[in-house]
Amino acid sequence: MSWLSPYRWLLIGGLIAALWAWHWNNKRIAVNDAIAVIQAEQTAAALVASEKARAIEAELQTKVRKVSSDYQTEKKRRAADAVATAGRLSELQSALDSAGAADPAATGGTDAPFAAIAGECSRGLVLLDGYAQELAGKAKALQDYAREVRLKP
Repeated sequence: MSWLSPYRWLLIGGLIAALWAWHWNNKRIAVNDAIAVIQAEQTAAALVASEKARAIEAELQTKVRKVSSDYQTEKKRRAADAVATAGRLSELQSALDSAGAADPAATGGTDAPFAAIAGECSRGLVLLDGYAQELAGKAKALQDYAREVRLKP
């Protein structure tokens, strides 16, 4: 009759509840540990990816600085060449004009067609130089635009 005692059933029920609570707690701890491991792995992977991205960014910034420096150097060199060429062209134009004015016989003789052709060529070259400088300005503006578009996220 002792098996029918309510205290005995309460005791057995309490032991079952305690075992179930202990099992549930251990399961919860195991799941939390697994989540912590997964989060640690994801954090480590994110850190590696971040460091890789920073290294790539630093490398690209170095390349951008080098290209920009090279571009500025080349731009200065070409500007100096353009000034020198324009000056030389103006000197040649002046020389041709003064030669024709100083020696009127030469302009009326066999050299007259050559002087006229050379004068037209030099004026054409001056116009062509102006057009080339205009195109260089447009190319610079397009390069700046392309660089800005490429660097924007």
